[in-house]
Amino acid sequence: MPTTDLLPFLQWLVYAGGSILIGSWILEHIPRFVAAPPEAKKIINIIVDVVLALGFYAIMVFVPADILATLAPWFTVAAGTVVLYSGGQVVHKLTKPE
Repeated sequence: MPTTDLLPFLQWLVYAGGSILIGSWILEHIPRFVAAPPEAKKIINIIVDVVLALGFYAIMVFVPADILATLAPWFTVAAGTVVLYSGGQVVHKLTKPE
């Protein structure tokens, strides 16, 4: 489950498949990927997902805890902004006159 706390968010990305969601979202915004054949898309998606998960795992393992603690408040502000923006978009879509 996504959170606005840095370490649980990183754990979600690595262990609960969050990197798969992020990888898919990123790839779906790349026109060349969208136009690719299904088998190529599957392979590209798997590679991107593995690279993202390993990258986030490397952050958890190799970035010193004090640096993560320093970044945590900044992450909370950014994550909170993204969550509220997303909520605003949902409200906009639900209340938009047709």
